[in-house]
Amino acid sequence: MKIGISILQDGGVLFEGIDPLLHKMLTEIRTSAELDDPRVEARFYQSPTTDPEAEDLREDWKAFVQPDLHSAFASSREVVAADLRRSSADKKGHGSLLIPRNHIDHWLSALNQARLALVESHGFSEAEMSRQPENLEDLRDYALLQLSIYGLMQEWLVSLLD
Repeated sequence: MKIGISILQDGGVLFEGIDPLLHKMLTEIRTSAELDDPRVEARFYQSPTTDPEAEDLREDWKAFVQPDLHSAFASSREVVAADLRRSSADKKGHGSLLIPRNHIDHWLSALNQARLALVESHGFSEAEMSRQPENLEDLRDYALLQLSIYGLMQEWLVSLLD
């Protein structure tokens, strides 16, 4: 079955014919991005400088910028989760998903968070990310497919903003 993508008059996007595996992966955007892993935390909240003389800047960043980033990231993941809760499926399990126009930025953020978290938590190299997954029962291969799907969705959504 092919996935249908429609751009609605209000600028929203409707995905139709989403198969059950793809729907499962979409519902995992939030959990993928919320991994409790120090590597993921370090990637999301990188220090603005490595200059040893800029300790004050790093402390200010951690105190004033990082909490806002954390809130913004969490908000985007919640918007995506809410949109997914409103998705529906037919008798064969093929679903549809509406992304309202004013949610597209949240989707882009959450997809990016999930991709970064998957790369960091699995330690993927550039070469590994370019290979095709072979066995979806293998966690690394499953994560590679997630990376591809999330990246493709980002491309679609960005193209709608142009």
